Amino acid sequence: MKSKELKKLSIIELRRLAISLHVSLTRKMSKEQIIKAIVASTRSRAISATLKKKKRYVADMSRHMAAEKHRVPPVTQGENLPVYTGIAKLVLLPRDPWWIFAYWEIDAAQIDNKGLVLRVYRKTGQLYASIQVGHASNWYIDLPEPEETVKSEIGYMESKSRFKVIAVSNTIKTPRAWPSRLTYETGSPGTDRTSAGHAATEENDPFSESYKAFEKLSSISRKEITSRKR
Repeated sequence: MKSKELKKLSIIELRRLAISLHVSLTRKMSKEQIIKAIVASTRSRAISATLKKKKRYVADMSRHMAAEKHRVPPVTQGENLPVYTGIAKLVLLPRDPWWIFAYWEIDAAQIDNKGLVLRVYRKTGQLYASIQVGHASNWYIDLPEPEETVKSEIGYMESKSRFKVIAVSNTIKTPRAWPSRLTYETGSPGTDRTSAGHAATEENDPFSESYKAFEKLSSISRKEITSRKR
């Protein structure tokens, strides 16, 4: 209670209020002294109630944290993530024009200690490589040409002539290894070059000779380049 509200009460009413609040008074105390005693007692009660609420909150949080600690199993440092999530899959990712990256998730019980084989196909189903990957979970594959459309499958040999497929990958295309021949004239600022401009011809294209060199290089396979004598 505020002192302004208490000043409106008579001394008799103040004494009755003090008795109800269990505030100890003496007979010689004046009205102002009684008001001060009631205000001090009210403040101490409010502080005490706030402290009690804080203690209850801390205790509740401690019990909640203890329950969560017992509910969630602790993770030991260095523990490996599961290598199989329940669905066998094989994923291909292009790394650059000459390399692709493959990773897979396969149940170890499904292959029964058989060595895995990764088969890579180019373009229209042409088998490019059959790689013995053993019990690995990923592999880098070197390609002879850029701009390759590649697909793969992973499995194991049930017999000498029968291949058991476990998972089939997505189909990807590696990027080109040279810049595009298609160029556009420089338009005014803010114009759309792809719609307003037109392809440059050999007469006005300053990079024509460079593009010819790149195209000539692209017609030669990587194996032919590395096998030629210098």
